[in-house]
Amino acid sequence: MAYLQPPLTIISSNESPSKQQRSRSHHRPDETQTFRLPAATWFDEDQNHFVALEERISSTADNASVTGGGGIDGGGSLISGLESLITTNTNDTKESDDEEEDFEIVRYQAFGLPYNHNNHHSDQKKKPGHRHHRSGSSSSSSEDGIALDVSERINNLSAFESAAKKVAKANKMKSLVTEIAVTFTLPASLANIVTKGDEASSAGDDDTTAMLTRRIPILAKFSPMVNGLRYLALQYTPTMIRIATVEGFDQEHNDEKHWTIDLTYDINPVATTSKQLPNFLLHQGGGGTTRNLFHKGKENEGIIIGTTSIIGGGIIWCERMNNILDLIVVTTTSVIMYSINNGQMTKTQVVVQDDPAASFWYESQSKTLVVGSYTSNLPRGLSESISEGMISSENMARISASSPTVTFPIAVMSMKTFFFKGDSPTFQTLPTFAVGTLREKQVNDEGGKDAHVSPSQQGRDGSDIITNDDRTTTGVENVILPSEVSLFSLYGSLYCVEIGSLGDGQGIGLTELDSDSSCIRVRQHNIENLPMDHESVSVGVIDNLLFITSRDNNVTHFIDVADIFFDDKRVFRQSIGVTELVEEGDKISIYNEKLSFLAPSYFLNTDGQGLLYQVGISLPTLLRSAPRKACIIPFLLRRNTVKDTVRRFIMERFAALIEARDLATLKQWLGVITKQYAKNNRALQWDNESTVSLLSKSMLDVDSATDVDKMCTAGEVMVPDSSCVETLTQTEMLQMILLPHAMVAVKEGKNENLRFLSSLSVHYLVELERLLLTPCVALEMLVITLLLKVGETDELASFLSCRQTQRTITRRRRQLDLPATNRLYSEIPGAAALGETLFVIAKNLETELHQPIKKQLISFATVILQECGAANVAVKCLLSAGQINDAITICSKRSKVHKGADEENKVAGSQAKDFFRVAAKIAKEQNEAERCSSFYHLHCFLKQYDPSCFSLDKRKMKVHRIDEKKSTFRKDYSTVVVEQSVLAHETRFPDELFGGKDSFSCRKLRTMFGYAQSVN
Repeated sequence: MAYLQPPLTIISSNESPSKQQRSRSHHRPDETQTFRLPAATWFDEDQNHFVALEERISSTADNASVTGGGGIDGGGSLISGLESLITTNTNDTKESDDEEEDFEIVRYQAFGLPYNHNNHHSDQKKKPGHRHHRSGSSSSSSEDGIALDVSERINNLSAFESAAKKVAKANKMKSLVTEIAVTFTLPASLANIVTKGDEASSAGDDDTTAMLTRRIPILAKFSPMVNGLRYLALQYTPTMIRIATVEGFDQEHNDEKHWTIDLTYDINPVATTSKQLPNFLLHQGGGGTTRNLFHKGKENEGIIIGTTSIIGGGIIWCERMNNILDLIVVTTTSVIMYSINNGQMTKTQVVVQDDPAASFWYESQSKTLVVGSYTSNLPRGLSESISEGMISSENMARISASSPTVTFPIAVMSMKTFFFKGDSPTFQTLPTFAVGTLREKQVNDEGGKDAHVSPSQQGRDGSDIITNDDRTTTGVENVILPSEVSLFSLYGSLYCVEIGSLGDGQGIGLTELDSDSSCIRVRQHNIENLPMDHESVSVGVIDNLLFITSRDNNVTHFIDVADIFFDDKRVFRQSIGVTELVEEGDKISIYNEKLSFLAPSYFLNTDGQGLLYQVGISLPTLLRSAPRKACIIPFLLRRNTVKDTVRRFIMERFAALIEARDLATLKQWLGVITKQYAKNNRALQWDNESTVSLLSKSMLDVDSATDVDKMCTAGEVMVPDSSCVETLTQTEMLQMILLPHAMVAVKEGKNENLRFLSSLSVHYLVELERLLLTPCVALEMLVITLLLKVGETDELASFLSCRQTQRTITRRRRQLDLPATNRLYSEIPGAAALGETLFVIAKNLETELHQPIKKQLISFATVILQECGAANVAVKCLLSAGQINDAITICSKRSKVHKGADEENKVAGSQAKDFFRVAAKIAKEQNEAERCSSFYHLHCFLKQYDPSCFSLDKRKMKVHRIDEKKSTFRKDYSTVVVEQSVLAHETRFPDELFGGKDSFSCRKLRTMFGYAQSVN
């Protein structure tokens, strides 16, 4: 669900609006006003901040005359955007631009939003104390009783900002940070307009008193800091822009340069000082100027006098790669690009629109501009109800025979894309695409009721009978509006979003704009019952999720475009609709009518409180609204939330399906997870390095499962680095899902649960190998353990045989230099540990039923260890398992290949004494003939394997004394120096197995192995 986080204070007042107005109109210098609202505030989506023009308090001297020093009437502020600022009285025309006019001081500030993923540069967030202001002649204005001397640095903490911080502190709220605070000069004729007194005008008296009324620009936008300079673009009329240098200029040399663009007269910028307004009449062919006008040369390309106007907000700053600042102006007939470099502003390009532009959208992170123009959707010679080429002949015949008629929109919006990522003035374009093309409606020609007829389709008399005239109206109603289109950057890609793209309040259209491949990708996503009232619908982005909020229905839809564009039908692609109740008490709901949406994820309280709310997302509520079987694991992994929280949600969803034993759904989930996993090479590498520690847990020892439940993890979860966060690795699958549930099932003795988990684990392993991925050793160990636990000996035998055969085939194909898809165990980290663990499991299998599996496990483990180059470890494990013949075979083969191997190659557990002890242990189960044969072969092997074990060595030993009279050994001992073989000094000879020490075979074998006859 979407919720509002604690608000931030922008501009707040303790007074009611009526009191504020009275205090503005009747302010006296001796009065103390705690707070004043600014004259105007704009929200700049490109730079993600609010721009505020500071209000000025009028004084008695302000109303004296036109030349009264730039005073302002604080009670009569207006936004003038319809009249030209050029004086039409030729008698008052200045002969030169060098003459300075009256000027006034203005102050602007920018309050930054807490947007972590904006593309502001570090030099745009300097402290307020570092801001510059205009220097020049002294002038002052009342600022809460503080006189502002423009020749000195001013106090950058304005009155309304100071009051906002006080209100925020009193209410324990945070206030926005001032990113920019500048003061500069403007010509008085630009900052004010001349009016006449109402009484004098009504009397017809020509000797009227001239009054100054504050002129507020339609829009103001700060530029980013480039080359140490910052500019402010001020749009005063639909055709006129003023660009002021506000930071970084040299005050001593007075190089505060301003430019003025008025499309009514000239497309080129005219440079002046900050106190001058250019007289464009001088540039109309008089005064010796060589400037081209619109009616001369090619400079009039894309400009139509009286028609061309700047689209609302169509002033865009764009910092280019070659450290040049561009100003992009979007007009109804063209896109004009200006560049500012080395203190010069020039027009660089004009792109003419084929059709008049209706609106535009700009995404600042990718520096992408999309301009939309309406084009006709009505073919010639056909009615408005059916467009030729949009319906096949077969469908057209069917439609004609039925009562409903499909009505297509009479116009669509053609979208042209510009990418400004390269050097100025170059740009990249994409093929033109259209939105609003699928907004067909169905109307009923019969008098009967049609349950599918919406209110917008009803006839003018309120009935369901729609006449031909009404159809024309219907064709207009389903034409797309600019407010139904948005442009967002999601996961680093750019998407154009169309609301209600399928008509009748259903569906959204998604168009991915790919500048790298110079192509577009389109998806239509069906969402039912979207209200067509664009004023009640807000479209924004939270954590790369597209959210659509309907104020009328109190519902919010969440859409993940990554899933919609993902070519896997198993992924959940539907929107998640969350119905929310209006919150009571002090909390405010996102559906409150007093809130105004600001893209991408903010709501502004328009009730004069100056509170800005950032939209948050509640994953628990969102997941409760998602279907239980929906595969939203990739959706969860993409969220910018604490990783432990995300993984807890994943565990909960898996646990619900495992509890329900829904293997079919889990198989689909595993298919999606492994497909995502196969695309991340770093995740594969990380798994190979981390899963070795899980081998012991994969044996499912009951003691290790005593403190584990289904929602616990098998040890501390090892989370991969940021390159793998959108992938569920094998290690995480084992720790969070498979191992905890398996341990609990072992602890509770539920074989059915173990059988289900066995099937699930086997399927996971098969899915990995189907994508030519190598399962980690811990997963392989878990599958073997589970098959043993549930008694699936036949399936386990097949599994072990299959894996052993795969490795044999791979090894032989590589020997023949043939391509092989599988990896050898020598290439898998932890493979040697897997082999040793398999030996441990095999040693614990004592029943007759498990003897075939025991031999197969030993064989499989031996192959793994030999392949990993751990033959000595294999010999040691074979000896520990009593498989002396297999150990002798391995050592005999190695001795032929590695002749002269010294004692250092023989690890503990695979030395001559170990072979002798194992042979003695096995001899207990043999008859005497088999024993003699076995020891004879052992003697032959040890002479080749380790001849040093038969070397004679003198050591002190305790021996029985001999009774000379009876020629027998006495019970007491004596310490003497005995010379015998090294092997004899380290191991005892089993005399009892060969008929006693006095028997012929025993004495013979003792002599062969170097045992002294006097030693027992």
